[in-house]
Amino acid sequence: MSEQAANKWTFVLDDETRLLFVDDDPILAEFAKVHLATPATIIETASNGAEAWERLHKESFDIVLLDVEMPVLDGFGLLEKLRAEPRFAGLPVMMLTGRDDIASIDRAFQLGVNFFAAKPINWRQLSYSVRHVLRTAQMETALRRERKRSDELLKLTNSLLSLISLEAGTPLNDIIGFSDCIRQQIDGPVGESYLKYAAQIDAAARQLQDDFMDLVQSAELSAGSSRLSEDEYPASKILDAVVADISPEWLRLVLVDIHKPTETFDVRCDLMRLARAIGHLAEDVMRGAGHVDLAMSRTPDGGALVTIVATDASQTPPAVCLESRQGMGMAFARCVIELHGGALRSEKRAEGATLIEIFLPSPSARAGNPSFAGTEAA
Repeated sequence: MSEQAANKWTFVLDDETRLLFVDDDPILAEFAKVHLATPATIIETASNGAEAWERLHKESFDIVLLDVEMPVLDGFGLLEKLRAEPRFAGLPVMMLTGRDDIASIDRAFQLGVNFFAAKPINWRQLSYSVRHVLRTAQMETALRRERKRSDELLKLTNSLLSLISLEAGTPLNDIIGFSDCIRQQIDGPVGESYLKYAAQIDAAARQLQDDFMDLVQSAELSAGSSRLSEDEYPASKILDAVVADISPEWLRLVLVDIHKPTETFDVRCDLMRLARAIGHLAEDVMRGAGHVDLAMSRTPDGGALVTIVATDASQTPPAVCLESRQGMGMAFARCVIELHGGALRSEKRAEGATLIEIFLPSPSARAGNPSFAGTEAA
């Protein structure tokens, strides 16, 4: 046998499939068994829509080939019943008809048919169409399954975040509250060493509380359960908010010079979260630095550039390399800047100096970004 002759008999439907062929023409039904059946494909038949409806409730089929004009229950009636029942909502259905009018085609697709084939039937072509519809339906089923799993995981993540916020927030507040009672000596005088211990406990608890807040917000923003709020703010106001977010202890230990922009321009952002993110980056370079310059300027494309330059480092190498920082503050900062459509760059310079640059897009580029909720962040 020649190669061309061998290819002529190659089976198109090579996956295990149970197909229900519904047509009141018994000769056409026999043709379907002859032309569509393969070692992997079983063809069952029904003579009208009502009979097919009963078989579908008793047996499992992968696809239905359905004639339009039939007694008892026609193809449109069966298709409408199938799509109305959740069990059959995803069952692939192909309609076969001698009609070629637009109304019939429109009605079939409005009712949810997957494919519409005309009679007389080209069986080889129909086999390829059946295979295509089956594979498309399998991909859609897999996508629905993955979407359902993603939705369930998102709900679980949100539930866990809420539970963690509730369970961890209360004891942290208790620690901070009781350490404050000791520092104020509410129940009587305590030794100087205990006052120092209380101050250290308070500082550690507040740091843990801040890290915990960053962890929860980063997770919520990454999962999509929380989004950035959108508004436009003057660049100078953003710098003021950044300074306000930096710990007073750092501002006491490190000289910080603020360089406000020479021109007035606005930045579209979530003010609270962006200020917190930039504040984290500033605090990070303050470790071991004696002087920090914080500036914001307008870029040629209408965006904003925030620069943080740390100099006068001590003999101890400062922990300023962003790539080596894995704390919640850095993860939160990166997450917020990326959701703003921005970019972050860090560079170590001579003698321990460090440069951090934060690029933010123009307000027009921010409009309509799906990361924003359009409401103030809580």
